[in-house]
Amino acid sequence: MNEEKAYRAIAHIQSISGIKLSHEQLDRLLREAQGLHDAIKQWNGEKGEAGHIARTLAQAILGESWPTDVDGASQGEFINRLQSAATQRGYDIVPIAD
Repeated sequence: MNEEKAYRAIAHIQSISGIKLSHEQLDRLLREAQGLHDAIKQWNGEKGEAGHIARTLAQAILGESWPTDVDGASQGEFINRLQSAATQRGYDIVPIAD
């Protein structure tokens, strides 16, 4: 994966989840999670086409797929659990911009 795509993936992951990854952390996570590696490799950078990244990110970190049919409160609860699991793995968490 080229540097530009890696940085775009890092920025996207941070924007949807609040999980702030360094380039090294992304590389390590991609080695652990082939599905996430494949999703980012196939991604063309469009925000609307990044659902597969969200699903595989959640699967890699939390062991669950990102829910698609939930209300705002349930989505918030899911993100809290995802961030908690990410924190346990040593990843930094930042606020998600609306």
